[in-house]
Amino acid sequence: MALVSFAGIGAAPEENFASRGWSAREWAGARERLAARGWLDSSGKATDRGRRKREEIERRTDELAAAPYRALGAEGCARLAEGVAPVLGAVLQAGMLPAQSTLGILTVPAPGPREPEAVQA
Repeated sequence: MALVSFAGIGAAPEENFASRGWSAREWAGARERLAARGWLDSSGKATDRGRRKREEIERRTDELAAAPYRALGAEGCARLAEGVAPVLGAVLQAGMLPAQSTLGILTVPAPGPREPEAVQA
């Protein structure tokens, strides 16, 4: 359902997800389940609730993925980026990645600041 929600927020057109191997029936089923949760409208576009939930998922994913980068520190991250740049460049030049990412990279806005959690008395 993650891919369907990505399409719903405009990360990429539905056609770009065809390479992921979903059948039309599977896609429609996931869309119906997300609509039942109030995440998508009848046209498959994200509702306000769907956008908020997608932001929550992205924020949590970022939090979970941050530990290795914190461990590397700024200098280590710079060295890592320097080391992978030639490989990434070669992959891009070879056309091994789609022209428009199906992950929404560079098209999905970063999650906004987190709302403070209510303090329980």
